[in-house]
Amino acid sequence: MSVLTMTNGAAVLGGRKIWSDATFAIEPGTITAVLGPNGAGKSTLLNIILGLVPLAEGTMHVLGEVPHRGNLHVGYMAQTRQADTVSTMTGRDFVGLGFDGPRFGWGHDRTKKEVVRQALALTGTTSFADQPLHSLSGGQRQRIALAHSTVFSPELLLLDEPLAALDLAAQGEIVDLIKRLRDSTGAAILVVAHDLNPLSSIVDQVLWIARHQVRCGTVDEVVNEKVLSDLYGQPIEIIVTPRGRRVIVGLEEELAHPHPHGHDHSHEGEHVHDLGDEHVHDGDAHHDHTHTNHNATHEGVSE
Repeated sequence: MSVLTMTNGAAVLGGRKIWSDATFAIEPGTITAVLGPNGAGKSTLLNIILGLVPLAEGTMHVLGEVPHRGNLHVGYMAQTRQADTVSTMTGRDFVGLGFDGPRFGWGHDRTKKEVVRQALALTGTTSFADQPLHSLSGGQRQRIALAHSTVFSPELLLLDEPLAALDLAAQGEIVDLIKRLRDSTGAAILVVAHDLNPLSSIVDQVLWIARHQVRCGTVDEVVNEKVLSDLYGQPIEIIVTPRGRRVIVGLEEELAHPHPHGHDHSHEGEHVHDLGDEHVHDGDAHHDHTHTNHNATHEGVSE
């Protein structure tokens, strides 16, 4: 059985259709990269999966059920927060928050300690788990956030921009960890990303959202000149380097004038983005990036 299915789905926010006619499936043990320009609706898709935003049209099933809040079989890792760079909370305590949410921290001390221990071991974060978050590197904080999202051994794991603001070495570590999580747990993983290239060696399929449209398939089926030209309504050329990096040509205006945070959504989807250029968050709604209790209540998801 597919972990997630959507048939003829559409998303509407503020009376405005974000995307429509979305039909795809996510299978167990697969990694899917979710790509597209700023404000296209990538985080809105996560919100729908988490049961925070209703599907305007069509149907979606998550692990055989209609999406609903507090599904412990769905893990969520939020976008990086600036607050974590000054937080005195330890990594271990932060991971424990993922357990506390649905249980209010009462009467489960032994279980909590074991669950947190396993999550830290799974993500290779035990050695620095007792350090305050502000003392950790960006990559280490991201690994702690991944541990937080896996406390209930989810069957579906949603990662919202886990590679953002990391250098190439740290990105490589997170990509390797995502693969290890998939291989060791069998979970299906959706990764919202700015750039396909760091993920290309591990992804099974790509879900690309642009100009109110959604395309899903293997990398070759979606990231090609025909499909992207159709998505963006203008000719797109893709150059593949000898090392397999895909460079999209035709993005000069977008690269020269990147959107600031909080860009004008009246032009949503009209600009083409390089696979590595989309460096600001989706802006279909407000940005509240709190991490607390994402595995439990999923409150405060961006957008």
